[in-house]
Amino acid sequence: MSSQNLSNTYLDSLGYEELLTKFNKYSGDSINLESIARMYLRKARKEGDTIKMARGYDRLARIFKPKVNLIFADSVISLTMKHNHITYPAMGYILKGYNYRLIKDAVNASKNYKKADSIAQIRKNLQQQVHIMQNLISEKITWGNKEDALSLQHSRDRIIKSKTYFNNIKKSTRVNAHIDIKQLYINELLNSNINYIFCHLNLRNYDSTRLYIDKTKELLKEYNWVEKNHYENWIDEVLMELFYYESDYNNSIIQAKKLLDKESRLEPHSRMNVNLFKGLSLIRTGQRKLGITYLKKSDSTVIANEIQLLPNDRKLLVVLKEYYRSIGDAENHISYLNRIVEVDSAMMINYKYFEPNMIRNFETPQLLLEKETLISSLKYRNRKSKILNWGFIFLLLISLLLLVYYIQRQQLYKRRFDKLMQQNETSNYNSSNQYAYELSPEVINNILLKMEGFEHSKTFLNHEITLQSLAKLFETNANYLSRVINAKIGKNFSQYINDLRIDYAMTGIRSDKKLRKYTIKAIAEECGYKNAESFSKAFYKRNGIYPSYYIKKLNKADQKN
Repeated sequence: MSSQNLSNTYLDSLGYEELLTKFNKYSGDSINLESIARMYLRKARKEGDTIKMARGYDRLARIFKPKVNLIFADSVISLTMKHNHITYPAMGYILKGYNYRLIKDAVNASKNYKKADSIAQIRKNLQQQVHIMQNLISEKITWGNKEDALSLQHSRDRIIKSKTYFNNIKKSTRVNAHIDIKQLYINELLNSNINYIFCHLNLRNYDSTRLYIDKTKELLKEYNWVEKNHYENWIDEVLMELFYYESDYNNSIIQAKKLLDKESRLEPHSRMNVNLFKGLSLIRTGQRKLGITYLKKSDSTVIANEIQLLPNDRKLLVVLKEYYRSIGDAENHISYLNRIVEVDSAMMINYKYFEPNMIRNFETPQLLLEKETLISSLKYRNRKSKILNWGFIFLLLISLLLLVYYIQRQQLYKRRFDKLMQQNETSNYNSSNQYAYELSPEVINNILLKMEGFEHSKTFLNHEITLQSLAKLFETNANYLSRVINAKIGKNFSQYINDLRIDYAMTGIRSDKKLRKYTIKAIAEECGYKNAESFSKAFYKRNGIYPSYYIKKLNKADQKN
């Protein structure tokens, strides 16, 4: 795919489905993906189509870093919360779940997947349900009860193999969407087999693991869609682990070598895992020095890519800690001991949510650490208790002062809002007859006439407008234009443009309830500002309140009426 950026003119000529097709083709090209998604959103806004707007935000929520994507996912949810749509708002929660997983927040990922699932069940969107179950199974097998994970997988498998599921895929897929339904269905079957492999491997049901590996290999022969190489590499990786767990260390080493021969195609977590099991297998066959070399490679991948270690990966740190202890390397011994404690603390958060009974596995190191901390802190406890008491009183006073300030500020905002609602629109033009010095009446009148046309055409909404560009548009010079604006309106150019934009924004927000549902950033862009911050500052400078407060009060007033 060409890396040349797509122009707005070209994208504007495309229909909705063509834009979505382009979006799929430019996967990985964030610049063009953003242009496509924003054009889709712009078209939807013009038509006032809420679902298409949500679809635009949906695409934006797949482009950026997770924390930004979460904001766009929230826009999907807020737009469609009250709509009875088969895809939305559940997709918004799915996107949030996915992005929380990327930032290693399994608890919030699971909570959002569960919200999505409850909506998908109401909407009877089986495709969403099985996708959500896929993620919940993964979280359960990692952090929860593995038998429960297998039971949930049985439920998922029954759904996708039911007579109604294939038809449901067709129903929940957009009309005109270019998706190979058959390959999509095979993809679901592959994921189902992979879930079984994952469950049985963790439950140490090795015969069942091999059975589903064979089924998956057969299914891959019919599959020619997305991520086929990923599935093939994953099967090889599972076989490597399976050989290790069955104590067939030589075959585990052979399988690891096969994967490392195509290391550039492996994702970071897979590279970490392959080096880990090759190192462990080498140690088991008496090749300790070489095995430690591969474990260090595995750990380097963890550090370089900031990989979250899962329970099964913890053995990497344990073996390296014991190695450094055995050779008397105290510095590295302590370093790995500290890392194990950190990993255990992070895991504790997930276990508390998914499987509280698992916490007992971490009590011994935590109690030892707590004991050491307690002994060292007993000497200071009495003295610190007084400091803490005074600190609490100080914080309480600060909190009270902040509360008073907040209440007073809200009252001030309310007075300013009420004053705004009572004001009538007045002309921007000064009634004074004092014009710019040394300019002929013809020049002044010509500029004023063009200013009226400029305001009427709303050209001030163009965020690129400058004094120089406007003077050129008026066929005059910037000095004359500035002097006329100052003399006739009593403002400089920047104040003049900002006031026009803010007046336009206030009129739109007051008269158009749909506009109030937009984000502040979206409203800012509609009114000629490049970002939400500059719009909010200009709005506050003009009116003494922020646009978010203005919208909130208007909505409350409408509800009362």
